[in-house]
Amino acid sequence: MGIVKHGLNDDVVRSSPMGVDGLIEIFDEFIDGLRNIDGFSHLIIISLLNKVTKEQQKVLVVRPRRLVRFGIAANELPEIGVFATDSPHRPNPIGLSIVRLVNRDGRFLRVSGLDLFDGTPILDIKPYTPDRSVGINDLRTPNWYSALWKRIGGGVI
Repeated sequence: MGIVKHGLNDDVVRSSPMGVDGLIEIFDEFIDGLRNIDGFSHLIIISLLNKVTKEQQKVLVVRPRRLVRFGIAANELPEIGVFATDSPHRPNPIGLSIVRLVNRDGRFLRVSGLDLFDGTPILDIKPYTPDRSVGINDLRTPNWYSALWKRIGGGVI
């Protein structure tokens, strides 16, 4: 239904702790689906992680490498199941991203906080609404994650 456009190389996206600015181009036949999307602050983006290889789809245990961007050494990260991470290496290469909607210009959505590569196919878009959010008092994480989060200066979980 659409495609990511920002012109940045994959390493820039990978190393960006807060994501990058970019466009989501919606194909002409889906433009009516954007009606009234303006005004939402955030969107949930479902994508096809098209650069994940067949071999990477067999990976079931990983280290949560996203934390390396914040100064945690890779060898300090625990090995955990892929479903306990946001690793792109997984049996079904489907991505889920939450981005800020900056504005809409026709069939183009300008967004920030994008963690997808240039050219990534977009499968679906949903508004991020209060009924989907988890209150900070209800949010829990495993001890290993809480400890690493505190090491990188994250707030209380």
